[in-house]
Amino acid sequence: MPEKSFYDLDYIIEINEKRVEQYMSAYQKVLERLTNIILIYSALTFFLFTIIQEVFLEDGCHWLMKACFAAFALLLGSSLFFTVKLIIPVDVGYLENPKPYYEEYRLRYEEDYPKEHGTSELMKISNISKLLKASYIEDLQNVLEANIKVYRRKSSFYYNALMLALLSTIPYLICLGFHISKKEDKFEKVQIINSETSCTLHQTDIMSKQNHPKDTSGTNAAKNTDSSYKIGITTKLPGIDPSKVISPPTILIRENSQYPSKKR
Repeated sequence: MPEKSFYDLDYIIEINEKRVEQYMSAYQKVLERLTNIILIYSALTFFLFTIIQEVFLEDGCHWLMKACFAAFALLLGSSLFFTVKLIIPVDVGYLENPKPYYEEYRLRYEEDYPKEHGTSELMKISNISKLLKASYIEDLQNVLEANIKVYRRKSSFYYNALMLALLSTIPYLICLGFHISKKEDKFEKVQIINSETSCTLHQTDIMSKQNHPKDTSGTNAAKNTDSSYKIGITTKLPGIDPSKVISPPTILIRENSQYPSKKR
């Protein structure tokens, strides 16, 4: 196995290409995990409208339930803010079409190559090859730096949106507990009232039979609630004069867009 060295331009190209691929893959995985946040939002909507109705429309709402609902709304709103920033399209770096390297850039280097006596054609080709590799490395580095920034920003947006959504479930569950307990209290009160009413009606019926044995009476009740080129690069490569290297443009394509932009 040949020894890998950072004096070797081919090795520098290899590691930069791998990093570009790794960060593009990592960025796509961040977007794929968006479904985790959507699942949490879906779970929070089951009783949300009922809780909102109880907090704002019904009387006798406990102050703790109102405070928990305010905390829930603040956390959920912040989570939605980061989720929106996560799904907004951004400029992602892509490698340029390789055709300019073996046509435009090569011809430009051949024209600018000094015509010195004693310089062999083989030496000329070797030097131009190094310059072309330097231009390609510059393109790789620009794309890599752009995608690292995009990945870090989107990762932070995903993390903040997910954590805030999870934290919002705590006050949401407290509000849900108040809602369920209030429904149970109403149910118990209705049972007690119905029991007392049945007992009273039963006693009245007995007394009526005793006082008026031949008379009968009935009571019915019903209630329903519905409730140009740039020469010169910043990278210092082995055996390369940075001032003679063509700096290729960085291709940035906004997601969901067919129109690329070039940044020099």
